[in-house]
Amino acid sequence: MNRTSIITLVAVTLAGIGTVLWLHATEPRKPWPKPTPPPPASPVFVPSKEHASSVEEIEREALSHYQQLELAIERSLVAKDPQQRETAFTFLLPELLQVEPKRIVAMVVRQEPGDVRDLLRDEVARVWIQADERAAVDWIKTLDEAERSSAANTAVAVIASRDPGGAIELADELGVGRDDGSLEHLVQLWAIEDPEAAWRWIETQPDGPRTDRLRARIKQARAQASAARK
Repeated sequence: MNRTSIITLVAVTLAGIGTVLWLHATEPRKPWPKPTPPPPASPVFVPSKEHASSVEEIEREALSHYQQLELAIERSLVAKDPQQRETAFTFLLPELLQVEPKRIVAMVVRQEPGDVRDLLRDEVARVWIQADERAAVDWIKTLDEAERSSAANTAVAVIASRDPGGAIELADELGVGRDDGSLEHLVQLWAIEDPEAAWRWIETQPDGPRTDRLRARIKQARAQASAARK
């Protein structure tokens, strides 16, 4: 095939394609149909076969649920199964403290003095101080001296992990940490971890023997941190 024939063939092909495209462009397009609107609501209502609980039934079911939570927590204490206790303390105790804290308070009172009572009391302090600090503090203050000290130290340790200054103020409110040096230790750890934050906090505290002891700890930690950087 000579060159003239090839050019002619290409020209004819392009002309044919152009004609097809022109015809397609000039052909009227059919619009897409619009969505059909939903039918009007039926005026006929069919009663549901499912039972709708009354207010009294809902209250009874809630009461039963709280009782089941309470029993499950007490069973975990008796069973002495670490996994069962962990489940009760992680999931059941926080829920019951949120909705029915009086049940938990009564549960602690019912326990005989000993390891189980100590475990439950301190776990309640640990969970409650995170959920409702003021309610937990009010409850801790109702305990006798030995139990109050243990629960208070547990609560202070929880708060210290996120707010050392707040933990010191809480310890003073509950009357723990000053005589055994634990507050000074807490302040020293805080000053080692974040000396500037600890110093800013101590500068806001009133002067006095208690503050002076804590300030001395912070100064010591800051000096050690400064020497380590040199």
